[in-house]
Amino acid sequence: MESYNLITEPWIKVLDGKTNSEHMVSIKELLQNASDYRQLAGEMHAQDLAILRLLVAILTTVYTRVDQTGQKYDWVTLDDKMHLQSFKNPKALKIKKALLKTWSTLYDKGGFSEAVFEYLDKNREVFDFFGDRPFYQVTAEQYDSFVPDNKKIAKGSGTVDLMQINRLISQSGNSVAIFAPKSANRKNKLTLDELVRWVITYQNFTGVTDKTKVKAKEKMSNSRGWLYTLNPVYAQGKNLFETLMLNLLLFNPNNPAYTQQRPVWEEDLGEYVKRRLSQVKPDNFAETYTVWSRLLHIEWQDGTPTIFSAGLPAFDSANAYYIEPMSTWRMNKKDGNYYPATRQLSSIGIAMWRNFGQYVDIEGHTESREPLTVAWLNYLKNKNEFLNQQMINLHTSGIISNGGATSLMPAAEFDDNLRIEADVLFDESEDRKNTWPQRIEGMVDLNQEVGRKYYGFLMEVGRIRFGSQSAADFAGRKSQTFYDNLNEPFENWLSNLSGGDNRDKQKKLWEKQLKQIALRTLDDFLEIIAPRDISGIKADKSQSGTKSTESNIFIAANKYRAGINKALNKNGK
Repeated sequence: MESYNLITEPWIKVLDGKTNSEHMVSIKELLQNASDYRQLAGEMHAQDLAILRLLVAILTTVYTRVDQTGQKYDWVTLDDKMHLQSFKNPKALKIKKALLKTWSTLYDKGGFSEAVFEYLDKNREVFDFFGDRPFYQVTAEQYDSFVPDNKKIAKGSGTVDLMQINRLISQSGNSVAIFAPKSANRKNKLTLDELVRWVITYQNFTGVTDKTKVKAKEKMSNSRGWLYTLNPVYAQGKNLFETLMLNLLLFNPNNPAYTQQRPVWEEDLGEYVKRRLSQVKPDNFAETYTVWSRLLHIEWQDGTPTIFSAGLPAFDSANAYYIEPMSTWRMNKKDGNYYPATRQLSSIGIAMWRNFGQYVDIEGHTESREPLTVAWLNYLKNKNEFLNQQMINLHTSGIISNGGATSLMPAAEFDDNLRIEADVLFDESEDRKNTWPQRIEGMVDLNQEVGRKYYGFLMEVGRIRFGSQSAADFAGRKSQTFYDNLNEPFENWLSNLSGGDNRDKQKKLWEKQLKQIALRTLDDFLEIIAPRDISGIKADKSQSGTKSTESNIFIAANKYRAGINKALNKNGK
């Protein structure tokens, strides 16, 4: 039987830390030399995130069962494959002490211990892409047992093309991807290493175009990939080892009870599908990181794959923050629950700093909930001095769908980061209303207020040039210029803050810079004006019966300047 074992075969793309050249490595080679690699370097950032979560799931599974020396914790019982058979529930303090020691020792050592390679060796059969339990797939017999009779493999229906699995193309049979990175005769071709990367990515970023579903007693809808529902956040280190370690939560810092980590490859398939049909949430990080949205089976003929796909139902995402560390959360005011803060196309140009309050715990904020990844970094800072005065690089990557309820096809990729010193992000000042996060959120609000003033100016210009009905479209298209001018300076201001800075002085420095940027954006706009802008519009009555005032571009500009001063003076008070 053909074999392609992901533990030993090179299939993961990485960047060399010294030469910045691209290499292809196996799981084993990556984990043995993680500190030599700068970062993952796949076809897209969203793919890198999916693979990062797979790698973190392996490490989470191993190091919640054995310590840095390879000795099992005294509260667990393991079988010969290092799978968890049973566990006692020790006191939280004992769990925290033991698991934190394991984490700290690995971090100080700068590499992973032999335990992780022992686990991979003992479980090598489930990491084979062509094995009896093909990785992230099911066998033909299993597939046929879970789908209706008219969807069985022999019927030839329920297939997904390679050009749809490839999320750079995402071409279905109904519409052609015109601006694809591959020519028409290459769209449906992938090398084996590419196929592995895209299968993992597809499980995480699946749309809902495929019609085949697993058999269920009640009517169900196909789920989209779990990562597709998130606005992800994760920590990025100086090298790949640091990135893996900073995202390696060995327990929930907010509730450090011992949790059985259970990645999908350790699951009994029948039991897993049964739980998914019951829409039961995962109860551990490793399962969430490796969750399936589809049962995939690949038929091979003369080296050409045909992929069969059957949808699984989604689990309830309400208050799932305790099993999904890498997401931001928003409260639904109707039911009071927190849900993943899914990105929309309308938010494609919104930088991370504009949602600062979603990433860190801020006094009085109830609209969002701090991601566990950020809470974990805060916990590490409090317990280990190595994070003090160190830059935290919070990163986000993902895919935004087209919003179509019957397709959810990928429409855009996003990738951004937020660099800030740990002492600033996790300010422990006694005056909770004067901490750095509170101050930064105030600056973010001020930025947004000035941005709204600029939008108001553009609305007025749009009304002058095109009439009231087209003003909003004009303002919406042009207002991004303000934030394009603002993003880099504000990100630099954030990254240059330190815990010992005078807060009032830093506040005034930013306010001065904000005013300069706001006025320069106006000056740039006013460089090209038309006669109609100057002549303006005369006062008339709008449809609502209220009287609109006479205006031209200079009146609108003066209003904007006054609005900037008003916002800054109010903030100063």
